[in-house]
Amino acid sequence: MSLVDKRLFSDIQGLETTQKCALINAFWPHLSISESDYFEDEYAALFAYWGDTLRSLRPFGHEFATEEWDGILAILTQLSFGRDTRREALVSELRKDYQNTSDKAIACSVELAVRLWIGINVRSKGLFVGPEKSKVSYIRWQNDQSLKETVAAPFMNNRRKARSASIFLFDDSFTAVGLKDICRLEILWTDNLADHLRLHGSRGERQLSVYKHKICLINHRKEPEPMLIPKDLLDETICTLDLLFPEGDEPTETFLNDEKVQMWIENSIDIPQAIELDDFEFWRSRLSQLLSLFYGPPETVRQTLLDRRNTAQFATIWVAIFGVFFLTILFGVLSTVYSAKQYSVAVDSYKLAVAQACQQTSQPLPGYCT
Repeated sequence: MSLVDKRLFSDIQGLETTQKCALINAFWPHLSISESDYFEDEYAALFAYWGDTLRSLRPFGHEFATEEWDGILAILTQLSFGRDTRREALVSELRKDYQNTSDKAIACSVELAVRLWIGINVRSKGLFVGPEKSKVSYIRWQNDQSLKETVAAPFMNNRRKARSASIFLFDDSFTAVGLKDICRLEILWTDNLADHLRLHGSRGERQLSVYKHKICLINHRKEPEPMLIPKDLLDETICTLDLLFPEGDEPTETFLNDEKVQMWIENSIDIPQAIELDDFEFWRSRLSQLLSLFYGPPETVRQTLLDRRNTAQFATIWVAIFGVFFLTILFGVLSTVYSAKQYSVAVDSYKLAVAQACQQTSQPLPGYCT
């Protein structure tokens, strides 16, 4: 079913399955997905992201070159074929289809198409439309850069930074749930691939951004080469998600169900499992931070009390706590008992002293002797 006359900034949650398949095929033509191949659970988060993004931009619709789905998909096609074209040349080429539209409006539509397509927020200098979001980074798209160069640049920087990282082996407890339980990390789902595995916050209040749309990575990975997103980067990112959300792990399944996020995809791709930090290049630096946090000493008292990685240390701490608690109660009870006895002895001594005083005086003491 065609998307002709469908408004770009309207609610897409109400699209029929055939229209959703048409939209997916427009973004990834190589999939040729049909209704029988479409799984709602796998694409629910993606359509929710698209819907939320477009809904937030609805008040600014007049600042874009097109407000129709067919228009943005035509720009997407141009982007796909012109991925090696410099930004200014790309805008100039699109101007032929939008002769009465400003370059700014065309650029806004181009950057929106990129955001929806590859899940990376790109921004030209001095150009931004819509509400600003905290903890969301943007990649600068220079006039003399192609989209392919712009997308690859920040990840290549991560690759260079990663060379000095230490090497650790991954064990079965290094999962998103393990990081939550041991390091008390809060998982923040992000729609921006550039923010994947980014740590936020201070000691004891850390948050970890995790890319939410594994289905997008798989769809891009199935694209015939040359790919817009480097193949090795896609493989590594999928590996990090497989590492953090191991299939068949019950605590992970419970967590994903609670979060309503799908990480276990039908008809996925076969990628060798990563077993050590040295298997990564693009994400090695950020994984190294996580491993240092995971294997390092607890950052807060609460983490210390709940850290069960070292059983002997965990047992020693809690035995000491309960020992001190028990001794405090014991000495408190004994102190109370002996205080009561001291009071009783003091009363008896007082009575004895009064009795002796009354016997030794000829005149009864007023108020004491009767």
